[in-house]
Amino acid sequence: MNEQALIDELRKPEYQGLTDQQAADAINAKTVVARSSVDSGVLMDACMATGIWAKLEAANQPGSSDPPASLARTMMERLKQPRPLDFDNPAVQQNVADCIKHGLITQEQQQELDTMANAIVRWVDAEGIGECGIGYIINARKAIAGGA
Repeated sequence: MNEQALIDELRKPEYQGLTDQQAADAINAKTVVARSSVDSGVLMDACMATGIWAKLEAANQPGSSDPPASLARTMMERLKQPRPLDFDNPAVQQNVADCIKHGLITQEQQQELDTMANAIVRWVDAEGIGECGIGYIINARKAIAGGA
């Protein structure tokens, strides 16, 4: 358990005056945005819905090694692979930037797709605390009172 994260969180004004149970409930209900990989099939569907897939198909000239054609082929082949895609991977970011440069994707489309990697998760899970009961709250508040 990440006790320091819980201690730091409980120091915030919104937890002052709450009972241990109320604080535990509030901590367990808190959510944050965390980045996660996106299923390639879901991403392919989004590309089809936004018109990106059609641009990739049009640019994919067989036998051409020019950047728009080779880039379109690379992106299409990657999207067909049944594994998640990490938008925060520098290689993926470079491929997307190249797609924008060659007019295969707009900046707006890239931003729309990028939001697919934003997952809403419970704060306790993101911090590695797990389900927070009143025992955790009591111990964290004792640590705060003791100068932690």
